[in-house]
Amino acid sequence: MENDKTIPTVETVDTEAAAPEQPKEEKKSRKASKTAELEAKLDAVQKELEASRDQYQRMLAEYANYKRRTEQEKLQIGAFTKAEILTGLLTSVDNMEKALASEDGDNYKAGVDLVMRQFIDALHALGLEKIEALNAPFDPNIHNAVMREDADGVEPETVTAVFQEGYKVGDRVLRPAMVKVAN
Repeated sequence: MENDKTIPTVETVDTEAAAPEQPKEEKKSRKASKTAELEAKLDAVQKELEASRDQYQRMLAEYANYKRRTEQEKLQIGAFTKAEILTGLLTSVDNMEKALASEDGDNYKAGVDLVMRQFIDALHALGLEKIEALNAPFDPNIHNAVMREDADGVEPETVTAVFQEGYKVGDRVLRPAMVKVAN
């Protein structure tokens, strides 16, 4: 009988000792799985952050390259445009030098008139247009009124005299016409 009592006592002690440790192991196991899950999420977020950071750095580099290229193109276009304009005007400069080297007389005036026409033609080829102002209605966008006068037989706000011609390229006014306007 003593053996029977000893065996159940040992069995009871073993089950009691095993019972408290089993929930601790389950808690440890759950903590470990939650930790592993959180670490996996953290790794995924870190990889996503690195991908976003890499994409951002590439975009910054592309923008810097784009900005540098457009600045270079702008400078090249400006230099090309200047060269084209100056080439177009060189013929007029050559003819003006010839006119200055010639003797005064009737041919001198005709030569200067010819050079002036060539010069105006070169400017027209570049898109320069004269603003027609005389007897036109006054428009403050293209005219600069420097004087007013009481003129009989002329509609009010009409340009009666042009002191300096105005010019435009397309819709852009380079210089307004300096005019006198009727009251």
